[in-house]
Amino acid sequence: MPVEPPNDVFAHHQRVEHDLRRKAETAQLLLDAARYLGETLEIERVYDRFHELLADAIQHDGVVVSSFDERESLIRCEYAWVEGEHVDPATLPELKLSTAGGMQSEVIRTGRPLLENDVGGRVAGDEGGTFYDVDREGTVRKLPDTGPTHVQAAMMVPIKDEGRVVGVVQLMSDERTYTEDDLELVEGLVGLMAGAVRMARVQTERRRAEASEAAAQAVAAEREQEARVLEAVGDGIFYVRRSGVVRFWNRSAELILGLGSEDVRDQPAAKVVPGWEAITEQVAITEGDEVPRVVRVPVEVGGRELWLSFVAVGRPEGVVYAFRDLTAERELEQAKSDFIATVSHELRTPMTAVYGAARTLLRPELDLSPEQRTELLEMIATQSERLAQITEEVLLASRLDRGEVTVEHDRVDIAELARGTVEAFRPQLGVHVTLDAPGTAFATGDRDRIAQILINLLDNAGKYSPAGGTVTVSLSEEARHVRLAVSDRGVGIAPSEQQAIFEKFYRVDPHLTQTPSGTGLGLYICRELAERMEGKIAVESEPGRGSTFVLELPRSRTAE
Repeated sequence: MPVEPPNDVFAHHQRVEHDLRRKAETAQLLLDAARYLGETLEIERVYDRFHELLADAIQHDGVVVSSFDERESLIRCEYAWVEGEHVDPATLPELKLSTAGGMQSEVIRTGRPLLENDVGGRVAGDEGGTFYDVDREGTVRKLPDTGPTHVQAAMMVPIKDEGRVVGVVQLMSDERTYTEDDLELVEGLVGLMAGAVRMARVQTERRRAEASEAAAQAVAAEREQEARVLEAVGDGIFYVRRSGVVRFWNRSAELILGLGSEDVRDQPAAKVVPGWEAITEQVAITEGDEVPRVVRVPVEVGGRELWLSFVAVGRPEGVVYAFRDLTAERELEQAKSDFIATVSHELRTPMTAVYGAARTLLRPELDLSPEQRTELLEMIATQSERLAQITEEVLLASRLDRGEVTVEHDRVDIAELARGTVEAFRPQLGVHVTLDAPGTAFATGDRDRIAQILINLLDNAGKYSPAGGTVTVSLSEEARHVRLAVSDRGVGIAPSEQQAIFEKFYRVDPHLTQTPSGTGLGLYICRELAERMEGKIAVESEPGRGSTFVLELPRSRTAE
């Protein structure tokens, strides 16, 4: 076989290194962009921040964000910035989806992005095409009908929701041309912007729904005399006389607070209603024709904190209280606020591996063989693919919120996977790692997800190990399971915390470690992935003597 000249090999490696560095930088940019866009739930601010990100990343003279109404086949401007000025989108006309010729319409019809570095030539050429030119005063010209354009290049990227095109982002430049790398970056930013806009719209709709629900509660409360009808209402409702005695307690109140009507009726509210003191202090009683004010009150019921939304309406002889359990909604809001932290956690490990391997390749004092360089480059490529996959998961955050993370149930050689993962991650740990594994050990699961769990456990063990410590990875086969254990000699975990560490955002006291950073999501992610693969994860630990995290997966028999 012909041998590639050394200079060509070196040049090839340089190109690969440059390309992978660019991908890592792009992933970091998208991570920062996701964090920045996710910090606001106001749609206009999302668009402004999206434009700020574009301005820092790619030169352009104009950007237009349009929505597409599929039912009416209309394209409407949502945001426009041209030649340093914002253009009021309300001043721009609606455009009918073109069945042929229109560049923006082509993107909507095909669902594919469009990159054109000679806009004038395209609209004037034989293949035809329509391009709408907008100036800083908001004047729209349809080309080529109205003459030539000063726009040199344009990128148009579809905005998608559940696979459907719901809009287009158009980027224009008068001076430069765009590359495929530019298009790839813009696509990533558009995806993040679309997700942030969706979240903002959900928040807006939720606020409207809450206002509507509060009004409905007020109407129901004013009809206190129809108490038996209120038994069918989904909200908890109870009635307290001016004397402080509970006289009515509906079925929903029983279900939410766990107290039967017979337990509270004719009893003092201060004695039987959970959180009564907080309710009376915080919930204002509406009198007459005033609009009831909704107040959220934390109430402890059976050792669990519930967040209840209350309104109180005064009657001649007492007060009607209506409440709704918003605990799940509050947890969702908390999950949204911590969403970026979760993404950061999942991205950090592969980015560290990519950076470490790249820095190793760049060290001039190391005399690496071609085989070693190839191994490092392959590792970088593999981890870069993981970065791309995680970024895609960010764009599908709505599905993750619904628990729709899918895993494969393939036959995986855990021994081979453990060896490869440990070797790839060893340079980033800062501690000595030993591996005790048989030649093969087959289990049923998702190879990428198992590697993700092992990397999280190794990362966790490295954090909590003392300087110069040792982390041991061992693998054994049992009758029905393959047992993968990661042990450290660190601070250990108190028995009272050994279940809690697998919950969201929980971390052992960070002052006990040398690396207190972390979101507290790693072990939660490990547990959820293990359960989805019909496995389980547990910890065996003793304070001061280290910890052993054990992953058990269903054993896969060797194919006959």
